[in-house]
Amino acid sequence: MANSASPYNTYSDTTPQVRVVTDYISLLDPSDAPFIELIGGLDGASGKFQFRNQGKVVEWLEDTLTPLSGTIAQQSMTTATTVVTITVDDGDVFQPGHILLVGTEKMWVSAVSGDVITVTRGFAGSTSATQASNAAYTIIGMARLEGDDSDPIGYTDITSNSNYTQIFHKEIKVTGSEMAIDNYGFTDPYQYQAAKAIPEMMRLIERTLQYGYRDAGSTTTPRTMGGYQTFITSNLADGSSITPTKIEDALELAYNAGGGGEFAAVVNPATYQAIKAKYDTSAYVRYAPEQTRVGMLVDKIVTPFGNVSFTVDRWQLSTLIPMLRLDNIGMLTLRPWQVEDLAKTGDARKTELVGEFTLCVRQDKSHALLTAVS
Repeated sequence: MANSASPYNTYSDTTPQVRVVTDYISLLDPSDAPFIELIGGLDGASGKFQFRNQGKVVEWLEDTLTPLSGTIAQQSMTTATTVVTITVDDGDVFQPGHILLVGTEKMWVSAVSGDVITVTRGFAGSTSATQASNAAYTIIGMARLEGDDSDPIGYTDITSNSNYTQIFHKEIKVTGSEMAIDNYGFTDPYQYQAAKAIPEMMRLIERTLQYGYRDAGSTTTPRTMGGYQTFITSNLADGSSITPTKIEDALELAYNAGGGGEFAAVVNPATYQAIKAKYDTSAYVRYAPEQTRVGMLVDKIVTPFGNVSFTVDRWQLSTLIPMLRLDNIGMLTLRPWQVEDLAKTGDARKTELVGEFTLCVRQDKSHALLTAVS
């Protein structure tokens, strides 16, 4: 045992000194789940989609109205004849009386036979024009002959879309010795670790909404649920060098496809800052000289095609901004979070946290997605 020079001080003999340790453990780590909360929690789709049964594959039914546009599937047309037969991409969308617009020329449909329709050109004051091969048409109206017999027209098939449930799991294992000793910050080490488990799993579900890939799985590979990118594939708009106009362009795509109303956009913090910078300028905001508190938060943007509210989500990919109709998206729970005791195989308490969930997204065209955001 060594001798120390006088005086006896706090630096010379530290062994018997009592440690000053807080009896509280602070935890600063992202554990929120804004996307999941926005779309109604882990079982929001059960009410929105009105599922009646339970299974590892969930399906929802969708339908559309008869399309009003397509292409003329034949060679170019000259202006030589007034009444002609033309081949179209799908004759089932036509019936006698339909008025078509091809370029600036209007045509009136007098007969339909399979994918061949008979039309009167230069209809309703328009002028016959040379039409290129595979010209696009739009059905712009209906004008039936008085006293004409009824004619058949095709219908749209009801379709289904689906997703698979995905299993999330974490084991909680604490030794008998750890359960017996005293610890600062908690009295029960098992309960402390168990309390952290669900927030940790919620982070993984949030990331699955971003990166999820739909796969049925097998006995040797896990089944996985598709994220929102699996389902939102129609209304894609370029978001590079983001501007208010590009946000409106994305909403316009959804509006033209039949969407509209209230949208919810999920944005990365850096992306939100870029959007905020576009609106927090003198073009939109004025401050009185005596005002000392400045700046604004962009909670909602009003556009001609619908209003969009913003939810900041640290897990959201910075290159994508999904714009969602909340009534058409939600999570579905097959097995809610459960903590189950496992067989004791050694000197430890062992349990597992298990939950099984999936994402449901219907009516792809009611949503929009800004891509390549910068």
